[in-house]
Amino acid sequence: MQYYIRNPKTKVISPSSLLPSPLQRDTELYVRISKMCTLRETMRERLKAQSKTDDLSRINTVLTAIQDYLGELHWYVGYVESNKEAFKDMVGVDFIWKSAIVSKLHDTMGFSRTRYGKRAANNGDSDGASAGTVGLGARILGGRQDKQKRTQSTSIYMELGFTLLALAIAKSMGAYSKVASLDTEIECETINIMTPGARVASEEEGEMGVEALKRASVELREAAGIFQHIIDHVLPHIREIRLGVPDLTPDIQYMLQMLSLADSDRLSVRVWLRTDRNRSKTPVMPANLLLGIQERYANAVTSLRTLHSGEFRSVSSKIQNYMRDGQLVILAQAMIYLAQVHSDNQKYGYAVGFMRDARELLAEVRKHNSSVHARTAEMLLKGPLEPLYSLYRRNNDSIGFEPVPSSEDLRARLPSGRALMSRAIQYSPPATS
Repeated sequence: MQYYIRNPKTKVISPSSLLPSPLQRDTELYVRISKMCTLRETMRERLKAQSKTDDLSRINTVLTAIQDYLGELHWYVGYVESNKEAFKDMVGVDFIWKSAIVSKLHDTMGFSRTRYGKRAANNGDSDGASAGTVGLGARILGGRQDKQKRTQSTSIYMELGFTLLALAIAKSMGAYSKVASLDTEIECETINIMTPGARVASEEEGEMGVEALKRASVELREAAGIFQHIIDHVLPHIREIRLGVPDLTPDIQYMLQMLSLADSDRLSVRVWLRTDRNRSKTPVMPANLLLGIQERYANAVTSLRTLHSGEFRSVSSKIQNYMRDGQLVILAQAMIYLAQVHSDNQKYGYAVGFMRDARELLAEVRKHNSSVHARTAEMLLKGPLEPLYSLYRRNNDSIGFEPVPSSEDLRARLPSGRALMSRAIQYSPPATS
């Protein structure tokens, strides 16, 4: 399963640029700074290599490189804060990062002239660009030719923020790599078990799948905790800095956190469906759980829309499509369960209506071939959904004789989503000495 966000990427820095001249004579300190820069270069190279492919099999090496550098970076931030007098007159190094979420497409259309910086010039990605300028970078994850815009600042907290963002994204990619290793029908797990004709995984395959889903869910919760840490402990230090991209803003970080928790909950529902063997399964519980997940997707969309219009349009279409289609797919799955609830209660008109709306939502998603949810929609439509829809219509035509409610009436009858299981796992910076 492809991840929908790119790796942020960065440029080289030298050890001497991180220390004022008097402190460079401290051999032990300079050696440690040099080690930190070596770790940063390893991270930079691995982020660069990962950005050119959608193969997530080596994402753990990227994750390790980021974590190794972060340990030293947290130490350096603490050292600078403890020695402000020594650093106050130093000409700061320009930390340069390329956005994880902004697409070149909108820049070439002239939409990205926002309060975060000027629209990029047409002469490409120049390392000599000024601090407010947005540049062009490497390919988007998945092999597309969309370019990443860049920003730069002398703030060590911008460096920390982007490095933490890279860590959270790498953790999310690790979670997706585990989901991708499962049979693709796991994407339809929310109806596999409870609908006639669906293929249910064997017990052995099921146990393997449950463990992978649990590990992936934890990694997404860890990513959510990192996004929260950025909001609480990094963004207050760069509030007055004008950056060329909106990655390090509260709205974007909250959006990413909601998406991580929604996807974690989505995996947790599948775990529940696979392991809930000793009690009777009813369609009410998964319907309510899925509606709760859909609300988290909706919260992410709302957060994105609070951005200024230019910033909103600059966000990668891949991210916007993921949120939109994810919300529709989850809502459709909830409606499939609600159709079953009403059929069991002999409310055949409502059963037909919910199934009709589910089919329409999935058909809309299926049209978006580039969406990571399109295949899920296709499997749902080609699976047991169509026979069930025919069954509910026959029951209503021969037994119920009930009018089929409009889509507006059905939306008004949607129950509130159930409180979900996933909570962000707090990020704790590594101990430094």
